[in-house]
Amino acid sequence: MAQRGGKGSDQDDRRRARTPQVDLADSEILQRGLEAFAELGYPGASVRELAKRLGVNHNFINDRFGSKEKFWRAAVDHALKGPFQQLIAIFDSDLDDIELFKCVVRTFHSLAANMPHVNRIISDESVFESERLNYLYSEYTGRFVEKLEPLAQRLIASGRMPDMSMDVLFSALTGPAVVMTQRQLVRRMSEAADPPIDEWQHMTDCLAEVVIRGLLR
Repeated sequence: MAQRGGKGSDQDDRRRARTPQVDLADSEILQRGLEAFAELGYPGASVRELAKRLGVNHNFINDRFGSKEKFWRAAVDHALKGPFQQLIAIFDSDLDDIELFKCVVRTFHSLAANMPHVNRIISDESVFESERLNYLYSEYTGRFVEKLEPLAQRLIASGRMPDMSMDVLFSALTGPAVVMTQRQLVRRMSEAADPPIDEWQHMTDCLAEVVIRGLLR
C-alpha cells in the first residue's frame, strides 16, 4: 500500500496554514494575476505589484503558491485548461478531414477571441527562451501540434492542402489570432471607437474563413 504524504505535502500544508485569508475567490485571484501578467509582462509583474493588485500583503504569493512562477502557471492553467480541452476534443469527432480541419480552425479562433490576456502572454513569452515558454509548449502548444499534424499530413497527401512544414502551418493558423491581442490598433481602423463583442466575433469568424480558404484547395 502506497504511503501518503511526505516532505512535499507537509510543506504545502504548512504553507496553506500560514497563508492569510483573503476576500477573493481562487478564480478571482487567478484572473487578476492573469491580467497583471498580460499587462506588465512576467518581468514587470513583481511580487509586490501582484500583491497590490490582489489587495494582499507581499508574502501572499509565495505563501499561497510557492513562487511567482508557480502563480504564473496557475493563472495560465486557470485560463487555458478548459478551452484547450474543448479544442483537443474536436480531433476525436467523426467528421471527415475537411470538416474536421474547418472545425478546428473556427474553434481555435473563436476561443482566441475570448482570451485576449492569454494571447498576449503567449505572444510575449514566445519571443525569448524561458522555462515559461517550455511550459506553454509542453502543456499546450506542443500537444495541439501533435494532434494537428496527422490531420494535416492526410490533407497534404490527398492534395487538399499544399505541402508545408508544421511550423508554417501553425504560423498560418495562429497568425490572425494574434490580432486578438491588438485591439487598440484594430479600434483605430474601425468606424466604432469601441466595437461591441458581436463585431469582434464577426471579425474572428472572417479571419477563420480567410485561413480556411487560404489553406484548403
